[in-house]
Amino acid sequence: MKWLWPGWLFCGLTVILFVYMAAFEAPAISDRIEGMRLPDAVVAGYDLDAARGLHAAFTAELAKAEADERQSASAAYLSMHAGSDLLFPPMLAASLAFLAFAGLNARGRDSEAPRSAKIILGIAFAVAFTYLGFDYVENAVADALFGPPSLKLPLNADLVPVLEVLTLGKYLAIAVALALILSLWIGALRARRGRSPETIPSDEQATDFGQAD
Repeated sequence: MKWLWPGWLFCGLTVILFVYMAAFEAPAISDRIEGMRLPDAVVAGYDLDAARGLHAAFTAELAKAEADERQSASAAYLSMHAGSDLLFPPMLAASLAFLAFAGLNARGRDSEAPRSAKIILGIAFAVAFTYLGFDYVENAVADALFGPPSLKLPLNADLVPVLEVLTLGKYLAIAVALALILSLWIGALRARRGRSPETIPSDEQATDFGQAD
């Protein structure tokens, strides 16, 4: 497993980027819109009433930002999607795929992975990159709903359920991928335990060895 260290390093960088976004970047935007959470962070997605409230908060903040001649929360939200949140989805998808691959190879070189484990690996890969599609399209729809140009118009109610489905699908894909990864690692640990030899002789066996000498 030592040769997998670049993948583990990549996973660490993904975690660092996530912490930066979740602990600093997203809260800084939320603080400017009455503490409302960004759609990306709401697991079940925003329903129509919540989306109207968020649209109103973004709109009110935009008016203040224009009066103060500073960047609005809406513009900062789009900048996040064009910056850190443009990098994070493929990094997370690749990290999930790596964790699945590492779980399969955790059995060791002396143990052939069963066909079922290889199938699970393939499904995990597919689900990880399905998440990537959900996340990118979700960001595009959120930008269309809450970007500065859209705030000059009434909320596009037709896009709200689309955003809600995309957000829910994103988190569901992550959950399924993690469950598949966990199953691969559990299978690998069981396989390693199943073939671990007993290397420490009992007291009786040690005595027998001594008598034989």
